[in-house]
Amino acid sequence: LLYMLFFYRGAGLVADIALLCNVVLLFGTLVSFGAVLTLPGIAGLVLTLGMAVDANVIIYERIKEELRAGKGLSKAIVDGYKNAYSAIIDGQITTLLTGIVLFAFGSGPVQGFATTLIIGIITSVLTSIFITRIIFDDRVSKGKNVTFDNKFTRNFLQNTKVDFIGKKKIAYIVSGILIVASLASIFTKGFSYGVDFTGGRTYVVRFDQPVQAEEIRGLVEDAFEVAAAQDSTVSNAAAEVKQFGGDSQMKITTTYKVNQESTEVDKEVEEILYNAVKGSFANEISFEEFTSTLDNPNGIISSDKVGPTIANDITRDAIIAVILALIVIFGYIAIRFRGWTWGLGGVVGLAHTALIVIGFFSIFTGILPFSLDIDQTFIAAILTIIGYAINDTVVIFDRIREYKELHPKADFKTNVNAALNSTLSRTMNTSLTTLITMLAIAIFGGEVIRGLAVALILGIIIGTYASIFIATPIMYDVTKKVAAKKNKE
Repeated sequence: LLYMLFFYRGAGLVADIALLCNVVLLFGTLVSFGAVLTLPGIAGLVLTLGMAVDANVIIYERIKEELRAGKGLSKAIVDGYKNAYSAIIDGQITTLLTGIVLFAFGSGPVQGFATTLIIGIITSVLTSIFITRIIFDDRVSKGKNVTFDNKFTRNFLQNTKVDFIGKKKIAYIVSGILIVASLASIFTKGFSYGVDFTGGRTYVVRFDQPVQAEEIRGLVEDAFEVAAAQDSTVSNAAAEVKQFGGDSQMKITTTYKVNQESTEVDKEVEEILYNAVKGSFANEISFEEFTSTLDNPNGIISSDKVGPTIANDITRDAIIAVILALIVIFGYIAIRFRGWTWGLGGVVGLAHTALIVIGFFSIFTGILPFSLDIDQTFIAAILTIIGYAINDTVVIFDRIREYKELHPKADFKTNVNAALNSTLSRTMNTSLTTLITMLAIAIFGGEVIRGLAVALILGIIIGTYASIFIATPIMYDVTKKVAAKKNKE
């Protein structure tokens, strides 16, 4: 909110009003559907808010272009909106199709992400286009001014003449090194899998006083690690703790002896858990009171067991959903931009970004001081990055298509570079506003969601880079090769 207000002044305030309206609409819709807000769902919300701001950034940058061309405020607003619609609609439809595919073919966490994404896209289009336009038209009709910049931001990234296509070989080398490093780590080091993928026993524990998730997590992890060290048959004793409901209720999941089904093992796990957390109760609680779920105000109020088979089903559905989403994205871009080379560029850029982020999870797992487990949070991160990065690429492609129509006799490389330079301000603003959100979540969001926030920060940076230096150059190179082949024939 503050960034938009600083960068666009009066228009930034209007965008902030639209964004707050979007939040109200989005949460109201989720409440009316009785939706359960999971971590992947929160990731969908973040992406939605980022894209809602993005629509306003596209419109404002277009209006500023019209104003610089010498048009009056009223005419600049009309033409700015008209010229921005194509990029906004293409970007939103691409992400909407992704959300629909993920909802139809995903399961569990993937569907949670898709639900908030689909609803959010609809509400963001309504608010970012219609509410801002209503406010602008009202002010203009009353003879009032609307400011779109200040002295610090007026010429931000204007008139840049960077030869992006000329630097593509450097980008290919850098990306090649990152991809090779990622693949090497994936196939040699592998990943640390969370309970969502390995399966585990889950307990909802209610305490008789408020407790901190980080404190309970430390106690539980230490207890199960000690138990695993004393039993040579146990290879995985990961534990996950999340606040569940109020601040005196925790959801605790452990992979300790997950493959053993006996009641003796169930009791053993409950004893380890009891010994770990009994000191966190204000009043002393016995093991029988702790484990009794009947008329039990405190202790274990519910328990469940997720086998690796169910976890494998979630994994399989997530992979199928992502592959289908990429195919749909390829098809839509190819049809909309009348060339399969455009679709190829978009999908290669997405695959590049996703692979490097996945490699990051593999390379730095166990090194960084927070969890980088492959779990629902990881799925949410990858899905968010795909949705975010394709939107950025489509906006750039839309401007290239526009320049081709405006300057049909100009060299293709000239049009591509001109389009990349003209969208640079929008690209940087969208990336920075979303990065601010992610940094806030990384710093203040707590231990559980920090891995997600770090993955998204990396994904935004790599995704923005890929849109400019990978997706667009790939599209350019393949298009030129196809054209050269046709000329020979």
